Amino acid sequence: MNQQALPVLITGIQGFVGGNLNRYLSQAEGYTITGTTRNPQPEKRHISGGTLLQSNRQILKSNTTFKAYIHLAGKVYDIEERSASEEYFTANFDLTKKYFKRFIEDEQAEKFIFLSTIHVLAENPDRELDEEYTPVPVTPYGESKLLAEEYLMKHCPPHKKVYILRPSMIHGPGNKGSLNMLYGLVRSGLPYPIGAVNNKRSFVSIENLCFVIKEILENDVEAGLYHVADDEPTHTHDLVRMIAESLGKKPRIWPVPLSLVKLTAKIGNRTPIPLNDHRLGKLTGDFIVSNRKVKRAIGKPLPVTSREGLQRTIDSFKQSP
Repeated sequence: MNQQALPVLITGIQGFVGGNLNRYLSQAEGYTITGTTRNPQPEKRHISGGTLLQSNRQILKSNTTFKAYIHLAGKVYDIEERSASEEYFTANFDLTKKYFKRFIEDEQAEKFIFLSTIHVLAENPDRELDEEYTPVPVTPYGESKLLAEEYLMKHCPPHKKVYILRPSMIHGPGNKGSLNMLYGLVRSGLPYPIGAVNNKRSFVSIENLCFVIKEILENDVEAGLYHVADDEPTHTHDLVRMIAESLGKKPRIWPVPLSLVKLTAKIGNRTPIPLNDHRLGKLTGDFIVSNRKVKRAIGKPLPVTSREGLQRTIDSFKQSP
């Protein structure tokens, strides 16, 4: 990097990825970071690391220049499906267009990094997910993210660079998601009932994701589409064993007949029990994401192994109330 600090805009900086990326880049030094939030702020103020926080409205109306735009803001998938479809398109497509327009009009801006999702491709893929896999999104979340991807690739001028990152399931300290639910199940002493299937899934630790973004910011990485995942997919049964070991418990993996589990999931589609068809799909189907292209592009290995990252996340759960 040059000696001069790199001015960077991070949208959605108060989310899980945004907060971690802000800390990661602040610790690396060499950056002047501005972050945005959807909540209107009456005054500019600073948050951790000296980052300037402003509202989307303030930034979109200002003429401040940045070298790089990292667009993380958006609406993630609502597993309970309470949100209307238009909410996803407003947050994930319309807001992306607004920030991309600002990026194009910013004469100093060079790189636009868009955080998409691997779920623009499929929910139950039939093979490893590489960048050649044809997208067939099945949720408004995936559809809205894919629409944003296509818009960016179509409208980017030749003198600027767009990077579309499709991460697999992101995890790390402070994250609330499927790993938390699995941890809660094991901690409660209840058995993991899907012993009849030992599927594999790709994860990406938040540190590896932040590392990839930092490499793109600092180096002449070829623009384009990249999948981001840890090097090795993880068997769900191994994950259950890791959690049990960290809790000092004996793993309890029961091979309940899959037909009975599927029936329970159908009931969970209409009741608040913690198993439904969507979650069952994640627990029974393989979901393997290739990271070969992004590793070739940055020319470096990822800093955290799959097991190391998962262990750090599991250990962090023990610190949570």
